[in-house]
Amino acid sequence: MSFSKEMYIQAACEVAKIPQPTKALRKLLEETLADPGSVIGAISLGDEEEIMLYEDDSLSLWFCRFNPDVVMPPHEHKMTVHIGVLSGGEKNIMYRRENNELKHIKTKVVHSGEILTLGPDGIHAVTADGDKPSYALHIYEEPLMQVKRSLFDWDSGEKVEFTMENFYAMTRPSDGFAA
Repeated sequence: MSFSKEMYIQAACEVAKIPQPTKALRKLLEETLADPGSVIGAISLGDEEEIMLYEDDSLSLWFCRFNPDVVMPPHEHKMTVHIGVLSGGEKNIMYRRENNELKHIKTKVVHSGEILTLGPDGIHAVTADGDKPSYALHIYEEPLMQVKRSLFDWDSGEKVEFTMENFYAMTRPSDGFAA
């Protein structure tokens, strides 16, 4: 069965309405990852790194590409997010804030067909693993674009207002980046 963006959005919206939808959203993502080529073929990013497929008061659905030459800055979501990798590997560099400093706690590579769920307190930086881009679907359990959230300074760990301008300004080249 080939992927239909409209059917995916409809299914996610229905699941998001049930009480405690976390397990059901992961299951929907697992089912969608079964045919990754169909998903990638059905959604065009063009020059964009990510596109919002849908957002309402209960969820946000995104299609993302991460390139191996850059690392996206540490940021929070303030909600549960399910990251389902369709192609390549998505390297998530996980942090925790302690005494207003950013502490690296682990690095988790999510491979094609796998899902990573981050809770509301999760902080991560992201890049592609290896030398090819990664493609993934992200399901946020709240409206991502309506939530005030933060980026974190790489060196000081201080909170920085999450704006797209700040996000791209804080992006780092992956050459020499150690996590």
